[in-house]
Amino acid sequence: MRRGLIAAALFGLAAPAAANVLVVRSSGPSAASYRAGRSLPDNARITLRAGDMVTILANGGTRTFRGPGTFSPNMRVASGTTVTSDGRIARIGAVRDAGILPTGLTIWHVDVAQSGTFCLTNANRVILWRADATAPVRYTITGPGGTRTINWAANEPTFAWPGAPVANGGTYTITQPGVAVPVTITFRVLATEPRDVEGVASALIANGCQGQLDVLVESQPQQTASN
Repeated sequence: MRRGLIAAALFGLAAPAAANVLVVRSSGPSAASYRAGRSLPDNARITLRAGDMVTILANGGTRTFRGPGTFSPNMRVASGTTVTSDGRIARIGAVRDAGILPTGLTIWHVDVAQSGTFCLTNANRVILWRADATAPVRYTITGPGGTRTINWAANEPTFAWPGAPVANGGTYTITQPGVAVPVTITFRVLATEPRDVEGVASALIANGCQGQLDVLVESQPQQTASN
């Protein structure tokens, strides 16, 4: 549901200046040669074996190559290739204000139902988000700085982080009445502000923010090529 809500128009990021592309996913026998986070020139030769899959991010979209075969990021899509480009683009938001926009959700909104590592560009401006806002709910947050309770009103999908800014590297647990397993989130505050989509993806990979990376990658215009 969160992916569907986040899918919107790319906003506030400059076009990438570099000619390189970024590997964002890989699997199969050759995965070690194409690890997520590796930068490749746009004329690179990607040699894949049967069972291999490599996804790259470049020019505001993704391309997925499936082996066996030899591919290049700048290759033209062959006749018969499956191409999906349904306009789904993750709303990333203006990086300078942590991507928090009054007009919609961004990958910088913290889903209180999802455990994991979460990247931020600004520890002083954190927005919590919940998928179901039909009823009021009380959450208890425990972590660096102590314990705090928030009373989240009905029909309010977002809530500003209460109290002191989150601690870089700090782990917080979020509990609510009636839910046995708490959500655990570790925050990573990015040292520098990414300037483009590839920069955002690279920072998410480097800091282990897999959930945000999945949303970003899956909501880009996509092409899949195989021999």
